Amino acid sequence: MRSPVVVAAREGRCDEEGFSGDWGEGESQGTVSRCPGSPGPGSALITSLAQLNLNTTDLVTLSSGHTIGIGHCTSFDSRLFPSQDPTLNPPFAKNLYLTCPVKNTTNTTVNDIRTPNLFDNKYYVDLLNREGLFTSDQGLYGDSRTKPIVTSFAGDQALFFQNFVYSMTKMGQLSVLTGNKGQILRNCSAINPSDNHFLATNVDADESKLF
Repeated sequence: MRSPVVVAAREGRCDEEGFSGDWGEGESQGTVSRCPGSPGPGSALITSLAQLNLNTTDLVTLSSGHTIGIGHCTSFDSRLFPSQDPTLNPPFAKNLYLTCPVKNTTNTTVNDIRTPNLFDNKYYVDLLNREGLFTSDQGLYGDSRTKPIVTSFAGDQALFFQNFVYSMTKMGQLSVLTGNKGQILRNCSAINPSDNHFLATNVDADESKLF
C-alpha cells in the first residue's frame, strides 16, 4: 500500500528550506504492516528495525510524524497518573493536567506545542526541552543512541529535511509486491473491499515476512 504520508512528503514544501524527493506511486504493497510498540527506542525496537534496513537515524527521523496532529489523553495519561513522569518539563506537565485532569478522559491536545500545524524541526526542540507528548517521543532524547540525532535535528532543520526524504524513501520501499500480490488502494483509509479473496489467502503469508 502506498502510504499517503509518503506522497504528501514528496509533494510537501516546508518554508524556505523545503524538501523534495522522488517516490514512485501506484506500487503494490502488503495489506498488513506492523511496527513493534515500545515506550522508548529500546534495543528490541532498534534490532527489529535493523531487520528492515532501518537504522537509529531512520527511527528518529520517522518519529517526526508527531510534529503535526493531536494526541488523546488516553495515549499519554500514564505519564500523569498515578504520578507525574519525572522526564516531563514541570510547566509542560501542568498544562497537560489542565487538558487531562483525570485519567481516561476523551480530551486531546496537539503533539507539538511550538508549531502544531507546521512540518518543521520543532518536534525535536520539544524533546530537548522535555516537552515530548508521548513516552516514545521523549525516550528518543533519553537514549544515548538517539539523543545526538535529536540534538542535531533540533539545531539544523535542513539536515532534518534531508534525512526525512531519505528515510521516507527507504520506508516506502518496504514490502513492495509485484504482480497480483498486494493492492493499489482506491481509498487511502482502507483496503480495497473487493479483494476479500486475496486477503483470505495472502495476508497471513504477507504478515509473516515483515519481521
